[in-house]
Amino acid sequence: MRTVDLTAASRDLLAPCCAGCAWWLNRRDDTRDAGLRRAWEREAEAETGFFGRALVDGDAVIGWMHVAAARLVPRARCLPAGPPSPDAHLLTCAYFYDEEYLHGFRLLLHEVEAALKQRQVPALEAFALGRTPEGDAFRGYLRALNLFNADVLEGDGFQRVQCKGDVVRLRIDLAALVEAPRRSVAWRRVTAPAGTQPV
Repeated sequence: MRTVDLTAASRDLLAPCCAGCAWWLNRRDDTRDAGLRRAWEREAEAETGFFGRALVDGDAVIGWMHVAAARLVPRARCLPAGPPSPDAHLLTCAYFYDEEYLHGFRLLLHEVEAALKQRQVPALEAFALGRTPEGDAFRGYLRALNLFNADVLEGDGFQRVQCKGDVVRLRIDLAALVEAPRRSVAWRRVTAPAGTQPV
């Protein structure tokens, strides 16, 4: 398996339901706007070099995540537990064909974090459901709610910064992540606090 940056050149990896989705990009009820979506992708790519990452296995696409600077996600300003911090990038959504493929979700999340850390982004934030719904323990993203699973994110080092009702905003400071290859001898020697992970 490998990961691929989502850019204008690789956007054909996305399913049609994601390729045209503009839910995060406006505050109106209209969630499909191809022009707005393409403009957002160009702006996000100009800022960090990509607007997300995809997980692929050979020619098969396993899933993807979208991420962008908080200022490029207007809908987040009016969500419960918002707005996101101005210095952060926001993990907006994830799509996996197998929604319970938690290993793939975590692998892709770590890849997104590593890519943002290399680009000196200070933090990554996400909106999540504060309680895990019955039967959803193995889902990192709750697609029907357009929210992440708070338990999964907290298990990967995110911390709660704001709660409102059932919605919680979580944050991970990317500077705290330890840069070490996942299979290195160096990583085995690191004495790290809880929540620290290799990137």
